Amino acid sequence: MDSQPEAINNADGLDRLHALREEHHVLDNQIRDLDAKPWLSPDDQVEMARLKKLKLRKKDEIFSISTALGIEV
Repeated sequence: MDSQPEAINNADGLDRLHALREEHHVLDNQIRDLDAKPWLSPDDQVEMARLKKLKLRKKDEIFSISTALGIEV
């Protein structure tokens, strides 16, 4: 599951961390938009599950890179 190389370049790591946080924020907004609907169609339910899984993967990557860089999350 850990696709990050053992040694992470500080500048590259910080750039990747920033990009992941942005992606995580976008996913959070998409989930919030779907959640605001009064009901979800079957397709919306599948999309919601997909978005939540992707958001969790981004969070795991953020944690992994932050740990490698010595940054507390």
